[in-house]
Amino acid sequence: MKHARKLASLLLALVMVFALATTAFAAGTNSITVNGAQKGETYKLYKMLDLSVNEANTAYSYTVNTAWNDFFTSGAGKDYVDIDAQGYVTWKTGKDTAADMEAFGKAAAAFASTNSITPVDTKVPTADEEKAGSFTFDNLEAGYYLITSTYGTLAIVDTTPTKPAATVNEKNKGTIPDKLVKEDSTNTWGEENSAQIGDTVYFQTTFTVVKGAVKYVLHDKMDDGLTLNADSIAVERLTKGTDYTVVVSTTEDPLNDGCTFEIRFEQSYLDAITADTTLTVTYNAVLNEDADITAGENNDTKITWGDASTSEWDRTNTKTYKFSVLKYAAADGTKQPLAGATFQLKDASGNVVKLIKVSDTEYRVANGVETGAVDSFTTVASGKIVIKGVDLDKYTLVETAAPAGYNTLKAPVEVTVLATNALTVEVPNASGTLLPSTGGMGTTIFYVLGSILVVAAVVLLVTKKRMSASDK
Repeated sequence: MKHARKLASLLLALVMVFALATTAFAAGTNSITVNGAQKGETYKLYKMLDLSVNEANTAYSYTVNTAWNDFFTSGAGKDYVDIDAQGYVTWKTGKDTAADMEAFGKAAAAFASTNSITPVDTKVPTADEEKAGSFTFDNLEAGYYLITSTYGTLAIVDTTPTKPAATVNEKNKGTIPDKLVKEDSTNTWGEENSAQIGDTVYFQTTFTVVKGAVKYVLHDKMDDGLTLNADSIAVERLTKGTDYTVVVSTTEDPLNDGCTFEIRFEQSYLDAITADTTLTVTYNAVLNEDADITAGENNDTKITWGDASTSEWDRTNTKTYKFSVLKYAAADGTKQPLAGATFQLKDASGNVVKLIKVSDTEYRVANGVETGAVDSFTTVASGKIVIKGVDLDKYTLVETAAPAGYNTLKAPVEVTVLATNALTVEVPNASGTLLPSTGGMGTTIFYVLGSILVVAAVVLLVTKKRMSASDK
């Protein structure tokens, strides 16, 4: 009986110990909720340290999770923790500042990626931040966890029996590109500009790289009326080929998203960012012969990063214009178009603008490299001459040859191009003036000859009389 009572007491003690242990170390009773999650991004949860707690929840002991031994014993983690002979982990004094914790998180995330550490759980949310998206890692053991995401989140979370339901808020916000184009007449940057065909157009895009993110790519799409100068693409303060790579679409190897070019930022550069960083990308293009006189030429830019995050497209528009020239003579109160007047078009600096003849009544500004460009245009009897591809600027028309029977203009004609594309420059021409006359030469010649003969007869008569007087 005595032995039975001892056995019962022992069994009761074991049951109590088991119950206490279950309360203190129960597996699967903790959770971590991520608020503001980004739709389509991948969130991974890693358990770095295991946690043991006493019955009263007043004593804690951390040990390294097996998968993370190398990180804490010989990797970057050893700079942040001390591990005693029994394997218990304590945090180093003075290594708990915000900057330290951020550096620790980045190093841990890099270790997990490089060493293919298996996460405890992986989530890809189906709702985004605008819809107050959130999800929960549940059924977790108490411990010290790392959360990474392709959007840029790096979070260290400690779950304990006193805080079994931890919460993490997504702090990163979407990057928004600021796309601008330069107006050369004012040297200012804005969303629109005007240019002449053949002009170089300058662009810049500014955006923020979110720390911790991956797969950053700038996408740029140009309309057909813009010809990219690929060599001009640069990211201020960064090195091409080291920090980023430029990929230009070609006919043989087009980009699958229809873009003109992409800038792909190297992960080594992204990993080195310690704070959200603003970058400025610059490049230029030539306005070419396909420029649309009505709609202008668009240049669109967006940023993508992570697995699914993307900004909206930001756009600039480059416009070019046209005007018409009517050379006429006034007749019976109407303006009769005159053929045969030749003009040169000069820009505000006095340079002759090269033109391509499209038809008898239409010319456009040459793109600067094409053959067949001419220095002037000639009017026709059928009506106006249209000049396309000019800037929203001042020009002059210089008449170099007038139609037969008309005088060449003494002074250039000033032209101020209008944004409405409705300008017609009317140039009147005056005919030459005939000199006054008395009629034909028929009788005049005889009058002149007769006068000469009379004078000669008088001279002869006087001479003979003088000679006779001298003989006497």
